[in-house]
Amino acid sequence: MRTIALVVGLVLGVSALYPAAMACGDKFLMVGRGAKFQRAYASVHPGKILIYARPSTDAGAAIRDPQLHKALRQAGHAVSVIEDWALLEAALKTAPTDVVLVDVAEATRLQAALAIAPTHPDALYVAFPSSQPGDIVCRLKSSDRPIRFLDEVENAMKARSKRAKAS
Repeated sequence: MRTIALVVGLVLGVSALYPAAMACGDKFLMVGRGAKFQRAYASVHPGKILIYARPSTDAGAAIRDPQLHKALRQAGHAVSVIEDWALLEAALKTAPTDVVLVDVAEATRLQAALAIAPTHPDALYVAFPSSQPGDIVCRLKSSDRPIRFLDEVENAMKARSKRAKAS
């Protein structure tokens, strides 16, 4: 009886020291081993995002932030950044686009360009401190974090998906 207890104790002791014996979820409890949120966020409705960042836009604004562009790509979206208005109009006419991120000051010019775009993309306007939104709804501010942009793009893509199913 004593040898059985000794053998059981020895087997349990050795298996507790062996790292492969840990349960699946225990690995995430170790320091530095958890899943990072940016990698875990994946869009349910990935789309083609076109960002119009005027050359005069503040370099510190989120719309110009490479981290925002990276976060959108990691979520599964195809992202294109354009700095010239003529190129933006050409891209809207030729390339399939789902969402356009643009400064609210460009709203009137953009609405005319969106009307002739074959894919009829949605516009998400970004409010800058120097811009006057008027009667345009701005859900985003230039100082917002990338996660806020991800949420709004996801909402726009979900609404697009519902409209496509309805028609």
